[in-house]
Amino acid sequence: MDASALSYATIAAMAVTVYLTRIAGSELMSRITMTARLEAMLKTMAASVLVAIVVSECAHGGLRDSLAVAAAAALMLATRNPYAAMTAGVAAAAALSFLAA
Repeated sequence: MDASALSYATIAAMAVTVYLTRIAGSELMSRITMTARLEAMLKTMAASVLVAIVVSECAHGGLRDSLAVAAAAALMLATRNPYAAMTAGVAAAAALSFLAA
């Protein structure tokens, strides 16, 4: 199998996996009684995943990544606006990359 065919097969397999995961998740959640504790866990899960990604990047990244996260965290604490904080983090990383070049 050449690289192009392998790439298409991989993308198709990933698409099927995502589709089946979404269907299975919906089916599973329709059979579970939603408690306040479960609802709270589901609401915080996305933030937990985002934090895990950011912390992992800071641990493996350099000073630029840590400074960008610090800028985003500072703006988040000041404004409580996650979109502004993410934008500030990306802008800080871009500016630091530009200055380092």
